[in-house]
Amino acid sequence: MSAYRSGRLLRQTRVAAATLCAAAFVMVGSARAGDITGTAKLDGAAPAAETIDMSAVPDCNNLHPDPVNKEDIVANDKGMLRYVVVSIKKDEAPDLAAGEAPKEPAVLDQQGCMYHPHVLALMTGQELMIKNSDPFLHNIHTLSSVNPAFNKAQPNKTPGEGEKVDSPKAPEVFHVKCDVHPWMSAYMAVFDHPYFAVSDENGKFDIKNVPDGEYTVHVWHEKLGEQDQKVTVKDGKGNLDLTFKPEGAMAPAVNNVILASQTQKTSGSSCCEMPKKAEKVASAK
Repeated sequence: MSAYRSGRLLRQTRVAAATLCAAAFVMVGSARAGDITGTAKLDGAAPAAETIDMSAVPDCNNLHPDPVNKEDIVANDKGMLRYVVVSIKKDEAPDLAAGEAPKEPAVLDQQGCMYHPHVLALMTGQELMIKNSDPFLHNIHTLSSVNPAFNKAQPNKTPGEGEKVDSPKAPEVFHVKCDVHPWMSAYMAVFDHPYFAVSDENGKFDIKNVPDGEYTVHVWHEKLGEQDQKVTVKDGKGNLDLTFKPEGAMAPAVNNVILASQTQKTSGSSCCEMPKKAEKVASAK
């Protein structure tokens, strides 16, 4: 082969490689990951918050110089709603990458005789820790139906991030209660993908690393029900503002609460034994 032909072939190869690289860059750019951001808001005044009566348990009552309210509906003075769970319906977006579970653990803390956070969202395979920040007995009693339930006592403060428990293996939203202090209530929302978020104290949420496209988003709130919304992510940005009617608040869905007085009267058994009869939580529809 002549030097001329050899040089020409080399130039053609370089041009072809550059063209392929440019095409790959365009393809990646068009499918780049973005965020779905938005807010959750009440359309009207929030229902009056219900104050929790801890007076029968001095250990708890003494930790709170000011009244403590239930957290089933938490909104600021502008009506921005906290503890709304927002997630992409993965079964309607089969091309979405499965994603990896977060490396940081999900932690449910018991502090001041309240669960923190009130709503904990996590992914299957993500490490789950339970923690007691109070110097006296609490327990975490999960009322899951798809995942194995557990009922774990923590008699005193736990060091560090807490105690590791088995992580949920399947998607589910379930209630968590304390059999010692009947007002303690929380929810866990489990997903098999990373495309979810919980609204913060300003009603804001952010679902990260979502490629451009059209999606159905499922929205869940403990008292205000569920809804599906459509959202489009374009050029790496998607926005979704959610509105809830305060009059849509449902009656309490938690049944068969074990009162503190009942656990104190029972001798020879732990506060944290599983009831013989399965407990059920009415689904929020």
